[in-house]
Amino acid sequence: MNLKAKLVFDIIGPPTLSRFAARCERPMAEQKKLLLAFLKENADTAFGRTFGFGAVDSFRGFQKQIPITEYDDVQPYIEAARRGEPAQLTRARPVFYAMTSGTTGPVKYIPVTEASRHGKARLMRLWLSGLMHDHPEVLNGCVLQPASPEVEEHAPDGTPCGAEAGHAYRNMPKVMRSVYPVPYEVCEIPDYGARYYAMLRVAVTHPVTVIGTPNPSTILLLARDLGTHTDRLVRDVRDGTLDATMAIPPEIRHHLEHGLRPDPTRATFLERAAVAGGGRLLPRHVWPEMVALACWKGGTVRPYLDQLAPYFAQGLRLRDLGWLASECRGSVPLSDDGDSGPLAIATNVYEFFPVDIGRKPAPSELLTVAELEVGGRYLVYVTTAGGLCRYAMHDILEVTGFHHRTPSVRFVQKEKGIVSFTGEKLTETQVLAAVDEAIDHRHRNGSFIAAVGQPPAGGQEPSYLFLVEYETPPNGEEAARTASELDEALARHNIEYAGKRKSGRLAPPVLRVLESGQFDAYQRRRLQAGAQDGQLKILRLTDGQAFAGNFSRVVRDYRAAG
Repeated sequence: MNLKAKLVFDIIGPPTLSRFAARCERPMAEQKKLLLAFLKENADTAFGRTFGFGAVDSFRGFQKQIPITEYDDVQPYIEAARRGEPAQLTRARPVFYAMTSGTTGPVKYIPVTEASRHGKARLMRLWLSGLMHDHPEVLNGCVLQPASPEVEEHAPDGTPCGAEAGHAYRNMPKVMRSVYPVPYEVCEIPDYGARYYAMLRVAVTHPVTVIGTPNPSTILLLARDLGTHTDRLVRDVRDGTLDATMAIPPEIRHHLEHGLRPDPTRATFLERAAVAGGGRLLPRHVWPEMVALACWKGGTVRPYLDQLAPYFAQGLRLRDLGWLASECRGSVPLSDDGDSGPLAIATNVYEFFPVDIGRKPAPSELLTVAELEVGGRYLVYVTTAGGLCRYAMHDILEVTGFHHRTPSVRFVQKEKGIVSFTGEKLTETQVLAAVDEAIDHRHRNGSFIAAVGQPPAGGQEPSYLFLVEYETPPNGEEAARTASELDEALARHNIEYAGKRKSGRLAPPVLRVLESGQFDAYQRRRLQAGAQDGQLKILRLTDGQAFAGNFSRVVRDYRAAG
């Protein structure tokens, strides 16, 4: 047991949860207090002077005077700050720039100040306090957390830019470092495969109680790599070595090898674990003490959760990490149930606009947290300590209930996850529901990748192409039936789709049967090319025609009847 960490959470956990609960009783008071402090602090910045922060003294005044912003609107201020020009978005100088491209698009540089960094750290303590309250046995072992390099480049003024997860990992409090056995240097191994091998090489000698990373696809890759490298992991543990064929820079290899020792006892344990796994190491046998997985559970990552089942013990707890992005950490789940959590009401200012209105809002039309309704789905706009102001996240959130008086929300999908050729306005959520009915429930060896909208061409009406890889491909009759079931399920979930199909304006969907392993290979290529571990996001519905070309090993296409 990590006694120091346990003592810390025994001391700080209960008051942390109690303070958050008290704040959740007065959400608008907390929001107004936070907003006015932000405006006062940053009134004499380039952005604040342009939009008159100093003249605003109320929430409604803020909404009337300050425009809604996109990244393109704040990019000139960010670039000026990166050149070293002071007081652009915030009076405080950024200490780091989180590099993100979101789901698609060029790199964005999200400014991180000391205040915004500390705000996220406080929310992480809150999340951990909830986890420790429910599962104190977590501190009987260690946490395995993949992360990308903290520093990938430097701004012109020398400020580091890179992965915020790596930044947080490298700068975690000393008392927590012993809970994370994988040294930060592993995150800086450029070769993706070597990085994950080194991570597993260290982790298999420790009792891991939690694996934590936003995207469960990363956990799936770790689990599969564990099995792939069974023999070399056992050998390295027995000999106290780090496989010489792995492309690890000499200075990092030297640092890691300095901490390795021969461990024949653990090697024997791993050999027995491999026998229990049919010749492959599985997480449930390597780490029988595991308590929980911490990752996203909703939105477009949900299909991965079922794929985790063969690797982990039945009944293992899943705790959602909440709605979070490089721009802000927005919610804090406090239960294993579901994928929602209360808004971080004293950390960021939130505004909303109903999705079903179907147009862009005027600045004065945005709603506050006091105006949300359970079951409502909203686009969200944030004001953060990092300097983003009324910033369009392009995320759709659903209100699931209230924690005291504060809305609890779940991430539904990105605003861009909608395709419409004939007015059908098909969403990722509807696609996933249809896949769940037509594939997941009946064809357990099928793994859905994405649906790709196909524009009209060659006299053919537009349609949707479903990319699915199978361990064992179905026969032609079964595949054609699955394509028809997808068509029927989409019609049930979207009446406009049903109408367009009935009228012939949409052609029947196509099921493209792929050989297995292609999505893993695609994900590895993306990570090797620089995508950040744990936050690789794949649109489950896209009209990007190039996407399907990433999966070239096609068994056959099957079009639904009619």
